[in-house]
Amino acid sequence: MIIGLLLLSLIILFVVTGPWFTPDPCQQNLSQVFAEPGTHYLLGADHLGRSVAARMAEGGRNTLYYSLFCVVGSVLAGVILGLTAAWRGCLTDLLIMRLVDITMAFPGIILALLIAGVTGGGPMAVIIALTLTGWPEYCRITRAIATNTISRPYVESAVLAGFSRIFILRKYILAETLPQIAVLAPLGFGRTMLNISALGVLGIGLAPPEPEWGAMIAESLPYLRESPNLVLIPAATLSLTVFSFFLIANPLSRRPGK
Repeated sequence: MIIGLLLLSLIILFVVTGPWFTPDPCQQNLSQVFAEPGTHYLLGADHLGRSVAARMAEGGRNTLYYSLFCVVGSVLAGVILGLTAAWRGCLTDLLIMRLVDITMAFPGIILALLIAGVTGGGPMAVIIALTLTGWPEYCRITRAIATNTISRPYVESAVLAGFSRIFILRKYILAETLPQIAVLAPLGFGRTMLNISALGVLGIGLAPPEPEWGAMIAESLPYLRESPNLVLIPAATLSLTVFSFFLIANPLSRRPGK
């Protein structure tokens, strides 16, 4: 976990401080096309003479920023619907869980691609698409834990004693649910980053010339022979970022005694 946090911290430090020591990521200089790494171009220049380091920093900020929105939206929607299904039960539970089944019947990236494509693409379309496809897993785990917790004697006693639903949810049910959500969220963050980059490769996401790691990989593929670093740098950075989230989530999933 420490290695994952350290690796993620270094990546976040780069994308946050990148603008302080790199030029404008959209500034073109055709006399410096495919320039080698040096003092002015720390990671070289791309096919339009733009700083790769500047575009990596800006692209990483965009990828992390939109991934955060997607994960937060998915967690909130999933937890609220899961708690509602467990607490209300009967028809409400049936309807919500059938909606979960329908959503999970489609591959997430395909459904996100369909939604983003229909809405015309763009950052907001990507956020909406990945949020709508990301909430079911949080809903299912929340509903399962909440259903089990509600049936416990101390919760039934609290209900009979007249405690409010808000108090019971906060004191008992969320206390059991949030640790599991904390395990799923880092994994969901890494998967969301991959999905955003995949949509960027397909041209659905940020509009050029705004950088994004997936879009950078796609636009650099025709120049793989001339300058392979243009593809390898964003691909390797994306892989390391996703791997860091896995390293963070893995120890959290180990319960005491296992």
